[in-house]
Amino acid sequence: MKINKFINFERLLTLNYKKIGLSDDEFVLLSITYELVQTGTTFVNPSDLALLCNFSTTKIDVIYSGLIAKKYVSNEFTSNGTIYTSFAGINKKLMICLEDEIELQEEKDTKEKIGEEDFFSYMQRFFDRPLTPLEYDVIQSWKNKKYEFNLIKAASELAAQTGNKSIRYIDTIIFEENKKQEMGEEEYQKSQQETIELSAVDWLNK
Repeated sequence: MKINKFINFERLLTLNYKKIGLSDDEFVLLSITYELVQTGTTFVNPSDLALLCNFSTTKIDVIYSGLIAKKYVSNEFTSNGTIYTSFAGINKKLMICLEDEIELQEEKDTKEKIGEEDFFSYMQRFFDRPLTPLEYDVIQSWKNKKYEFNLIKAASELAAQTGNKSIRYIDTIIFEENKKQEMGEEEYQKSQQETIELSAVDWLNK
């Protein structure tokens, strides 16, 4: 079996065996087969597998025949006629899964990059004018604090609805919303109520 030494076959198989149509029993048997090959067994037969799992010999024959029928494992011959167990079929399937995983991660990274770049361009469109140095600094602070773009957008839209499109007001909305997310709704409301009660106290006449 030839698998890129930098590819973690076991991890790919564990995370994707359901996706590629393997049953739990097939996964167990294929994993054992792979380990046997990795530790020096060139050709794996059902009797080898019977020594390492609780399946009956009959069940092993049925499961292994299914793996061969699906072309996930096969018995091949070298040029000098030596038989060996090949994982070319399952390897091909897992490489497709890996490519899909990489593609999804690249799409996610691209979206995050676009989101970060949009902080400034979005706010410039929001104000419909070039950003002031103060506004630029505040927006940069949002990036440094790793606020999500959706939070920035929602706060800006709320500020527009209230008619107060200042950067400081938007920053306050973002701060409070982030605080609410970190504390939880119930704890945040409790904190707000305590703040209201304290502000109502006439401290000068106490």
